Amino acid sequence: MRGCCWSPQNETSVPWCFFSNSHGYEVQGGQKKTRFEATLMRLPSPSLFGNDIQSLLLTGEYQTANRMRFKITDPNNKRYEVPHEHVKPFDGAAASNLNYEVNVIQNPFGITVTRKSNNNMFNTTIGPLQYADQYLQLSIRVPSSNIYGVGEHVHTQYRHDLNWKTWPIFTRDAFPNGPAPAVTYRTTGGILDFYIFLGDTPEQVVREYLELIGRPLMPPYWSLGFQISRWGYGSLDEVKAVVNRNRAIGIPYDVQYTDIDYMEDKKDFTYDKQKFQDLPNFAVDLQSHGQKYIIILDPAISIYNLRNNTPYEPYVRGQNLKVWINESDGETKLVGEVWPGLTVFPDFTNPICSTWWADECKIFFDQVKYDGIWIVRQ
Repeated sequence: MRGCCWSPQNETSVPWCFFSNSHGYEVQGGQKKTRFEATLMRLPSPSLFGNDIQSLLLTGEYQTANRMRFKITDPNNKRYEVPHEHVKPFDGAAASNLNYEVNVIQNPFGITVTRKSNNNMFNTTIGPLQYADQYLQLSIRVPSSNIYGVGEHVHTQYRHDLNWKTWPIFTRDAFPNGPAPAVTYRTTGGILDFYIFLGDTPEQVVREYLELIGRPLMPPYWSLGFQISRWGYGSLDEVKAVVNRNRAIGIPYDVQYTDIDYMEDKKDFTYDKQKFQDLPNFAVDLQSHGQKYIIILDPAISIYNLRNNTPYEPYVRGQNLKVWINESDGETKLVGEVWPGLTVFPDFTNPICSTWWADECKIFFDQVKYDGIWIVRQ
């Protein structure tokens, strides 16, 4: 059905079905010296999930001596692209004295970026490009088997086992899979847009990355200090007991957090007037002792009234401004279920939503003088 190669193996971990060279795309169009642009035409082959895009546009830019970008889009239909607050379109001249070479393989399509100093490569020829309406996939061969890190797993050894092992990360990207170490990017929409950084050291790569996206603000000095955070404080009295125990025995710490326990029915921008009644004074007391107070906010806004049946104003104000994520019709607000029950979700790609969010933070700050916000789950 899918037109794959079928090769049963003795090892159960080795896939029996894999793509042949008849899958993917073929390059049509020439590569230019300062940048490249080419049409990619899908090779005749069975479809994985249907609605394959037959013609794609490949564009690339030599942005700096150590940074290269390539992008694969649908030239005939506008597809979703993640908005970048600080990354602007590249409009400068192509860089000279490049520390890398780019080669576009014609059939099936692949792209390699080779570091001139040691020939290590970014190489997509390990598997075919898949580009359907709701399934995009591109695999990149990793030039070394020395892979470390990759969270959200229990690893039995520091250096990862790459023998036909798959380590999903983030939104279930596969890392790695296959007979050679590889990263496979999969997404159910949007486009494929890659930046490649060739710093000689990890520190240099970070500097090059920050040069592109913008450098972060310097964190406040106190944020680097000792901090206490936990879920499950049953009342403000329990939090106060923790603070007082540490003060009594002279253990210094700079920051006290409260998790969603402090809220009224887990609603953002509220505090429980019974169990956490003295929260405003508690924040002031911490600050008078040279400490800081951080609250948690969970950007899932309840659609219910408060306990006393008065309107939950953050929801009302957001509803009036239409700042929620909508369903596919673009009008009906998307309702899910999180800690407070049925909730709506702020659409932070909407500038009005950012203003609404900042206003709600200010309104709550006027009640409780917090020093920082721990934002989770979006």
